[in-house]
Amino acid sequence: MKITRIFGFLAIILFCSSGFSAGAASDDNEFAEFEEDEFADSVVVTNAPDAKQEDRKSVPPIVQKDDFEDDDFGVVDEDESDDSEKIKEVDPDEPTPVQSLKFTDVPAHFRSNWASYQVEGIVVLIIFIYLINYIIGKTTNSSIAHTVFEMCRPTLEEQFAVVGDDGVTDLDKLEPTLKRDTDSSFSAWCSGRVNVHSLFLQMKTIKRQDLVSRVLDIYDPSSDKMTIKVSLEGGNDVDPLIFAVGEKKIATKNFREMFDLNSYVSEKKQVAQQLNLPATWQLYADQNEVVYSILEPGVVSLLRKHEEAIEFIHISDQYTGPKPAEGESYTRLPEPQRYMFMSLNLAKLGQDEESAAEILNLVFYLIDRVKKMKLSKDAKQKAERKRKEFEEAFLKQTHAFRQEAAQARKEEKTRERKQKLMDEHDPERQRRLEAKELKKEAKAKQPKMKQMKVK
Repeated sequence: MKITRIFGFLAIILFCSSGFSAGAASDDNEFAEFEEDEFADSVVVTNAPDAKQEDRKSVPPIVQKDDFEDDDFGVVDEDESDDSEKIKEVDPDEPTPVQSLKFTDVPAHFRSNWASYQVEGIVVLIIFIYLINYIIGKTTNSSIAHTVFEMCRPTLEEQFAVVGDDGVTDLDKLEPTLKRDTDSSFSAWCSGRVNVHSLFLQMKTIKRQDLVSRVLDIYDPSSDKMTIKVSLEGGNDVDPLIFAVGEKKIATKNFREMFDLNSYVSEKKQVAQQLNLPATWQLYADQNEVVYSILEPGVVSLLRKHEEAIEFIHISDQYTGPKPAEGESYTRLPEPQRYMFMSLNLAKLGQDEESAAEILNLVFYLIDRVKKMKLSKDAKQKAERKRKEFEEAFLKQTHAFRQEAAQARKEEKTRERKQKLMDEHDPERQRRLEAKELKKEAKAKQPKMKQMKVK
């Protein structure tokens, strides 16, 4: 009985000491409550209900995750398991071996060698060739133009008071120079001569500065040209005339394109044979008397002498430029002007100053000859009658076009008045405008009657 009491007393003491130690441990760890709650929320340990305490210590706890962070649901990747085993096998005290760098093989089209820049190299080469050709071609064209101008300059200075007028420099300080319009076009204005308003000298060379044009020129060859365009003085004392002569190909082209040649003249084959003109030339004129008045024996001899250099000569008192393109037409006749043209081939002219002087003197002779030329009364009346007939035919032909244009303008004005009436906001003003419009329409519908005055 005493022994039982002693054991009970010892059990009470052990129980109290264990409770005291647990309370002291909880007092030492102030965050134990939070740690237990956190651990309880994240991990749940379950054991078999019939297992002993020793078995519980040996059996690993089963961890259950509440958030299902792993989407594999318990399936373990073999690669990850192998990596974890490798990490466990590495000794932390053992130094990590240095791994050597591995260079990946670069494909052939990415390697930095000259074969990779073939396209770029070709482009740079083409640009270089183009620049060299541009410099050489530009210099060549300028040299040709200035050489020809220096050949013509003495004769021009003899005939004109002003040579190379640019319209900006004072005449006292002006020097005879050639103006560069483009890299292949050069020009010079001359003025101050009897029977001439102005002379425009223009040189159009081959586009040597353009590489593409040089290549195309191989298949369609062309040559350097010089055009002399003279504005002639007119007046009532000057007789009418239209005259053209030149190489067959160029003369035929101008005959089709020029409005005055296409309207008034006809080909004079028999006269050309009688005057002994070059066989490869064609002659156009409105009358035979004009041809015989211009083509004197001395003129014909000069034309035959320079037939390769002279391409075309055109003199007209009805010059209005090229005719309208196909599908277009003039609504009224343009104002005619008196002009003279001469086209020269610089390649055939060469660098012969004597030939250049002879051709320019021929131009000035023709200018004076046209001014002094007097046609017979019948020839003059015939020329004037032909011009009047052409004008009447043109008016009849364009009468329908003029009526359509007038009707279109009338409809446009009516449309504008009605639009103005619709846009008017004032009712009273709108009523007045509507009454005015009705009055105009009623007047337009009335039959037109001529009033006759009775004396």
